[in-house]
Amino acid sequence: MGEQKCVLNSCCCGCSLRSGSLAIGIVGLVLSIIAAIYGIKRGIDGETQGWIDMVVQIIEIVICIILIQGIRKEHRGMVMVWVWVSSIMIAINIVLVVIAIIMTLNIVFAIIAFIVLGIALYCILVVRSYALTLGGSGSVA
Repeated sequence: MGEQKCVLNSCCCGCSLRSGSLAIGIVGLVLSIIAAIYGIKRGIDGETQGWIDMVVQIIEIVICIILIQGIRKEHRGMVMVWVWVSSIMIAINIVLVVIAIIMTLNIVFAIIAFIVLGIALYCILVVRSYALTLGGSGSVA
């Protein structure tokens, strides 16, 4: 159906897209579990934001599990669920980062935030590229 744009042939350091996507899913799962535990701790300490963070991280845990299962079963639709949810989360985070930068004028925060967002966008490209290499089982990007 035409030329695919923003498609990678391999992950960083020459790893396959499948290996890179699996690593992204596993690292995301571990980080989300740690962040959820931290959210629970903050919630127990009386911070309402801790409970909100915990809920967001539980959603991330579920999405990472779907990604890992999608890779294991080579199911394009399951992999694309992660791509779409992560893309929405990145868009929301970009808006929040821009608002925080405008409010605080903190250049160090801005640099770190945009580096992290750049890495997250690269991860989405890797997983999307892997999904496009899979057969027609599921939705298309």
